[in-house]
Formats: sequence, C-alpha cells, structure tokens
Amino acid sequence: MIQRLQKRYALSEQGAKDLIKGCLACVLQNISFMFPVGLLYCLVSDLMKGGVPNGRIAFYIIGCVVCVGLILLATYFQYNATYFATYTESGVRRITLAERLRKIPLSFFGKKDLADLTSTIMADCTFLEQSFSHFIPELAGSMISTLLIAVSLFSYDWRMALAALWVMPVSFAVVGFSAKVQERFNQKAMDAKMACADGIQECMEAVQDLKANNAETEYLKGLEKKIRAVERRSIINEFGLAAFVVSASLILKLGIATVALVGAVLLMQGSLDVLTFFLFLLVVSRLYDPLQGALQNLAAVISTRTNIARMNEILDHPIQQGENQLSNQGYDISFDHVGFAYNAGERVLKDVSFNAKQGEVTALVGPSGGGKTTVSRLAARFWDVSRGRITVGGMDISKIDPETLL
Repeated sequence: MIQRLQKRYALSEQGAKDLIKGCLACVLQNISFMFPVGLLYCLVSDLMKGGVPNGRIAFYIIGCVVCVGLILLATYFQYNATYFATYTESGVRRITLAERLRKIPLSFFGKKDLADLTSTIMADCTFLEQSFSHFIPELAGSMISTLLIAVSLFSYDWRMALAALWVMPVSFAVVGFSAKVQERFNQKAMDAKMACADGIQECMEAVQDLKANNAETEYLKGLEKKIRAVERRSIINEFGLAAFVVSASLILKLGIATVALVGAVLLMQGSLDVLTFFLFLLVVSRLYDPLQGALQNLAAVISTRTNIARMNEILDHPIQQGENQLSNQGYDISFDHVGFAYNAGERVLKDVSFNAKQGEVTALVGPSGGGKTTVSRLAARFWDVSRGRITVGGMDISKIDPETLL
C-alpha cells in the first residue's frame, strides 16, 4: 500500500505514511463532530419524556465539555497530520526533484524548456501541497467516516438509512464519471499555460533582437493571444468542473428531502417514532457537510493527475550510471568507435574515432547539424554513449559518476 501511494502521488516513503495518518485524522475529526448530535438526541429524548431529571443536568454539562474537548483534540491532530506533514513532504519533494535533475542525462533537457521545468518544480509542487493539505486526506476521511456512520444508521433503521444514503453513490458517480472529461480539460489548460510561459521566456531572452528588427509589436500580439488562450482554457476548465460538482451537490441535497418524506410516511403509518425521525434529521443535516466538501475534493484530486504525471516523468527517468572515483593519467581525450542517439532509432553519431592530445588544439570541423556540439558534450560526459567508449587519460569516463566532474 505504501509503495502504491508513493507511485500514485509522487511521494516519499515517509510522505506516504504521513498521508495515511492524515486520512485517519480526518476520519476522527468527522466522527468527533457527530458526538454533539448524539448528546442533543439524548437531551430531546429526556425532554419528550417530561423534562430533564436533576441528576442528568451534570451529565449534559460534562458531555458538552467532553464534546468540545474531543473536537479540539481531533482538530489539532488533523492539523498536524495534514498541514505540518504536507509541508515537510513538500520540502523533501523539491529536494528530490533537484537531485534527480542533477543526475539525469542532458538529453532529457533537450526535450524540455526552462518554463516547463520551472512549472514542474514550482507550480506543480505548490498545487500538490494544497492537494495533500486540503483535498486528498479530507476526501478519504469523509468517505471512511461516512461509511462508518452509514453502518450504524442501517443497524438503527434500514429504511431511513436508505432514504438518507441513496444520494451518496449517485453523487460520487456523477463526479467520478467526469474524470476523463476533467483530465482532458486539465491537459489542455496545462498546454496553454506552457505555451504562454514559453512565449514570456522567449520574449525576455530575445527582447533586444525583437527591438532591433522592429518585431516587438508583432511578437507581443502573438503573446497576447497566448495569454488570452490561458484565460479561455481556465474559464472552460472551471465551468466544466463546476457543472459536475454542482450537479452532484444538488443530488446530495435531495437526501434531506427524502429523509423528511420517508420519515413522514412511516410516522403516519405508525412504524416510526418521532424520536427516531428527529435523530435521522439531525444526522443527515451533519452527515452531508463533509460529503459536500468531499465532492469538490474528488474533482480536485482528479485534477492532480496531470501534475503528478509531469512530476513522475522526472522521477522515473533513468539517471547516468558510473563510478565515484576519477583516476585518469593525463587528459588525452580518445573516442573509440563511438555511437550516440538522443532517441532510440534516431542515430546522431556512428563509429566516431579520434584522439585529442593534451596541450594541443583540436578542431571539430563539419556542416551545421553534423554532430560537432554532440561530440563536445559527449566528451564532457553530459550523456551516455550508445556504443563504443570515450577515455580521458586512458580512463573510460562512461564509468564515472557525472557528479565527480562538477
């Protein structure tokens, strides 16, 4: 289970354990909110029997103090298990990403740009912080606590329990079935943001050239279109999300109406007492509150899949392998039948062999795109070669950890 959570949510082992603790803390908090309902039920029961006996007054006073204490204790535990643990894990996540980026081959960065990597490290991590502190534990906690309360309701009166709980699977199904649509909206919104970020980064880097060629106005018009596209995709994304969540929330509210209707019918038939009817009205008025937030959280959890997939792309990328010891004798660089490809099946270099002597000037001459830059980067151990070997002072640098070259 720990490993599944690590893979699914891009967590460390401790982060996965803290997530489980956070979910359990939310369960305890939701259940603690039901204790005042039970206390009120007991009070109404006494009032309907002719009044509160003198000996019960102290019980209700102590009960109120205990309920407040339990709620405060559960809330304190929930706060520590979600917020504190989340921000600790966020620091670990950022450090892990930085360390991974330091070790993976530069061929990975050939497919990425600065805006994309910055978004993964900053924006995605920030969104996951909010998800693990507000969304995921509360969603899991609401579902587990509601299940426990549902079991107790069925044991009390299955007819009223059905009237109160039938809306839950329907509401969650509405949001759950929208997962594919939301993922598509989220991906399009992310693509629009990346295109806009690329345009802004490109503008900052090339602003002098744009001004020198009188192309600044035309370029800014194109950049404005990208910004408008981000706004448009955000509106569509929010509207699509709200349509499903609001619909599910309206269905959830029907539970109160069905409890009142079914309870009234059973009450008129004489198969239900007033006190039980009152109990179920109390329970459903409190039961749906965490579920209301859980529906919104479910939609937010679905939205995290795009961010986690981008993060796992970095974490799952293979790192460069090698030894930690450098023991070359001299600095002659030798390429021995070296082959290289950025992507499988796309050969860039084939059977390259030459010697670059220490203290001499070696020039790489060839047409544009001939592989001169690739050769120089291979000599600096920025990538792993596909075949052959590269030696520096007689030592095969493909067996050296790239960190030792920094």
